[in-house]
Amino acid sequence: MQWFIRGTCGAPFHSMEAEFLPTIMFWMVGWRRGGTRLGMDKAKKIRRYQQKDYSSTVEFPVEIIGRDGAIRRYSFEESIRLYQRRIASADLRYIDPELIQAEKQHCLSRIGQLRHSFFARYGWPAVEIVDVQGGAPGILAAEVAAFLRRCLANVHPEPEKFSFSQLDTAEYHRVYFVQPPQGEDEFDEVIDGQFLLYVFPFEVTGTSAARESFFDLVKVLNGVRITGARSVESMVAFFHTHDCGLILTGSGTAHSKATSEVGAPEEEFSWMPNEDLVDAAEQGMRMLGRGRLEEALEQFTHAYTHQHFRRVAYLGAAVVADQLGQDGEAETATVMGCSYFPGDPALCYHRAVNLMRQGRFTEALSLVDGIHNWSVGDNAVRFLTSLCLLAQWKVSKGRAVLRTVDVDLFRMDPHLAKALQWVRSQQWARDALFALGVLVCLCGPALCAAFGTWMFLFLSAMGVVSSRLVMLSWHRQLVRQLSGPTSERMHLSSSAILIDGARSRPLV
Repeated sequence: MQWFIRGTCGAPFHSMEAEFLPTIMFWMVGWRRGGTRLGMDKAKKIRRYQQKDYSSTVEFPVEIIGRDGAIRRYSFEESIRLYQRRIASADLRYIDPELIQAEKQHCLSRIGQLRHSFFARYGWPAVEIVDVQGGAPGILAAEVAAFLRRCLANVHPEPEKFSFSQLDTAEYHRVYFVQPPQGEDEFDEVIDGQFLLYVFPFEVTGTSAARESFFDLVKVLNGVRITGARSVESMVAFFHTHDCGLILTGSGTAHSKATSEVGAPEEEFSWMPNEDLVDAAEQGMRMLGRGRLEEALEQFTHAYTHQHFRRVAYLGAAVVADQLGQDGEAETATVMGCSYFPGDPALCYHRAVNLMRQGRFTEALSLVDGIHNWSVGDNAVRFLTSLCLLAQWKVSKGRAVLRTVDVDLFRMDPHLAKALQWVRSQQWARDALFALGVLVCLCGPALCAAFGTWMFLFLSAMGVVSSRLVMLSWHRQLVRQLSGPTSERMHLSSSAILIDGARSRPLV
């Protein structure tokens, strides 16, 4: 005998033997109504930050444990971007100022550790001069070393053999001369040409005049077109993070070799729409269609990281991260998306889904209540509202809203249709078993009166207990489907919302 009807959303359900004892234990200890998991208190979180070690030297690609417990491998550039995204979203993910500061300081310390580790393994003494006026040794030098290795790999297999010297110091940047090695035996021809490296240290917080100057120079150099004059300086590539910007320019044969390897310099231009960024989001959609979720998430994350007003990239990252159970990535995408597109109904919907995954049903309900006049996702919003109400033990209100959800409108979202069918079947089973418990409870007094003995009163006690256990077991399974392990969750992401987001053009 099954305790509840087997659902159709693809997740396994427990038998009566597996569910009965845990439910009694939860009931006896006064399991918190609403099924929400207790988070770590503020002091424990801060203590965990303080116990972390930032002194060790790491290997690349570096392995980083996500908030979902999964271990993933990141390159130097990807790992820096990861912690920068966490810094950018810290003010929205936490409320307490001390926790916000602790999170930001942790990320900054990790970035410093990554840079020191990269420079220790892949840097060379000549580029250390970029840190003379820029801060602690190894901070800018690591970014410069990684940038030059990436840009000059096609010119020379060992960029550390290039001569490197400072030419000029301006108000917001410094200029360095980078000269390829001349006349080496292993080359058939002498590499001619030269490079200039522009280094812009940025202010980490607030507005930065250096950052504005960096983008102004990028726009100027991006407009330069080579017409055969090999002495004309033009841009090879540029790169920027939260605290520095780098521009490499060149001329001659060396410039041609470097440019052919690096490709279009606009690749790192986060605020300028271009085909490379559009392709990243579209490539993510293609990967999603083929079921290659990890690659799709990587493409979507790349798209919104480099262009902050790419709405479909946030939606794609939220959908795929939720399907993979990567709640941390989904949180980053939805928090940043809602920040750049405040009030956007699709992003609010997926932000609410992410809050439900964390057991924060009250916050999720408050968010979906603010979504109005959204024809594409109105049915999904009603379904999400009913789930939040049921998870909060507001059974009557939840059932009333659930009755307004039309399964036929989920033709584009089979996962939501299956989840709706499961919730309704579980409700039917719960009502039937609850009614059976009430019937057993009522039979006790009737049998006592018929046979003139009080022994049958134990049936009333069993009826009361079983009715309570039915409700607790139903609620526990529902909450487990919403915020339990990834393999047991119901799918709440909407493909129709994602398709609609891809068709819509962002307002910049």
